[in-house]
Amino acid sequence: MLKPNKRMQKRGLFLTALFILTVLIVNVGVCAPPKKVAVFPFSMNSPQDLGFLQNGLFSMLSSRLSDPGKVDVLDRETVDKFLAQAKESDATKGALNESRARSIGANMGVDYILFGSLTHFGESVSLDASMVDVSGKKQTLSFFEQSHNMGDVILLVNSFAGDINQKVFNRNISNELYAKPAPQEPSAPGGLEYAGGGAVAGGGIMAMQQGGRQGFATHLKFDGVIGAMAVGDLKNDGQVQVVTATESNLIIYGLEGNRLVETQKLEFPSTNRIVSLDIADINKNGYPEIFVTSLTIHRDGLQSFVVEYNGSDYVTLDEGEACYYRVIKTPENTDLLLSQDKGKSPFDGRVYTMMASGDTYTKEKRIRLPRNTSVLALARGPVTAKDANEYVMINEHGRLILANDGGSVDWESTEKYGLNAHFWLMPRNDTDASYRDRVYLHPRIKFQDVGSDGKQELLVVKNNEIGGGAFGRYKRFKNSHIEMLSWNGIAMAPVFQTPPVQGWISSFAVADLDGDGVDELIVSVVTQSKITILSKDKASSIISYKLE
Repeated sequence: MLKPNKRMQKRGLFLTALFILTVLIVNVGVCAPPKKVAVFPFSMNSPQDLGFLQNGLFSMLSSRLSDPGKVDVLDRETVDKFLAQAKESDATKGALNESRARSIGANMGVDYILFGSLTHFGESVSLDASMVDVSGKKQTLSFFEQSHNMGDVILLVNSFAGDINQKVFNRNISNELYAKPAPQEPSAPGGLEYAGGGAVAGGGIMAMQQGGRQGFATHLKFDGVIGAMAVGDLKNDGQVQVVTATESNLIIYGLEGNRLVETQKLEFPSTNRIVSLDIADINKNGYPEIFVTSLTIHRDGLQSFVVEYNGSDYVTLDEGEACYYRVIKTPENTDLLLSQDKGKSPFDGRVYTMMASGDTYTKEKRIRLPRNTSVLALARGPVTAKDANEYVMINEHGRLILANDGGSVDWESTEKYGLNAHFWLMPRNDTDASYRDRVYLHPRIKFQDVGSDGKQELLVVKNNEIGGGAFGRYKRFKNSHIEMLSWNGIAMAPVFQTPPVQGWISSFAVADLDGDGVDELIVSVVTQSKITILSKDKASSIISYKLE
């Protein structure tokens, strides 16, 4: 009678030990730190300058592999820093291969290195890539595909990213990210192409770059800094005007032929430092207002104001407002005025919807948004679903943020966006009270149905710093471009970008500037006489890309 009891005791002890072991294994899996991945910029083998595509590949692969809490992808600045160090080391300099990738990866403290090359010749394009396990315990995942269509690059990237997620991270994406798009009707020659094939609206930015042409029209060359710009029909006469801002004045232009010609200059006190403009008819009187966000002369306060055409002249409706203005489009395609309180910095104040009340504007409703939000770089969705009420913004650190209407962050980019030369000065905080930290602002972001397919894509500026930000508090820019991003199921991924231009982009707008029924992407660009860290911005241009 004792033997069965001993068997039961032994069995109970075995089951208890098995249970404890299982719990330990599960907990180890749950608490395991995320895998770290470094995506190295792909080498470009092409007779054309494909720097724009190299940046796009990095962004696409980073967004497709990133998995919060499970897979962390290093940002471009960190990767470039380690690659620069590797070139100086005898052990790792030279052409990149598996052995050198493992050595560099060990120094970086990452688990995987992804590197490769893209070859483009004639109409053919091929992608050759490797995902290397730095520890050497897993076999390198290799990928090689080719196509006879440059537009298939995104399909090749999707395919390789799908292989990595499935075979390396045991991660299956049950959405259309890795599905090949349905065949579409070919676009007209010179049309704007998706990186993944079909046409957006029949026209131009990707095709311009691939065609080797400059791709944009220059409407204005200005001897000075255009720090802000907006476009609208100010007089409600069917003619679109372009409004630009220097530090304290507004200059209004009309298009004659292909050139912008000054029609009026509005001068304001020299204590203004204008950083942003918006145009919209918020008071519904038939004449759109110009909402001017202006810092004080010492860049530590706000004195924003509103200007409107009254049928015969431009008048100031509201002035001395301690807020930042931004007009955004609602999902119903109506204009919505937002304002943000002064706060301790441009990323600190509360954000409100505003309503017109006579010649002034009053707060209507507070919007719940994440911390480190600036209304100057804020747009409203939907993003993840057609009926979603979402906001996209660039935070203080340059990361693109997707937030729901409850103010919670649903996604954050690994890439940095935005930046411009406008800055806010923080209070003096050192012992001799001589140092003031700078907080830099971001230009507008905007949702736009580029292809008239009912889907809103996001247009966002990317101003690239000289030295990758190595000069700290003094921001100087070597080149810039505008990217269009679209939600791919797990992230905002780039679809196309404009060719890089020298200097920095202060603002952009989408409007039918020449009245031919086709919208243009209108961009204000600021350049320098010399690309040195202390050189001053000297000149500006207004250019446009045809969205046809």
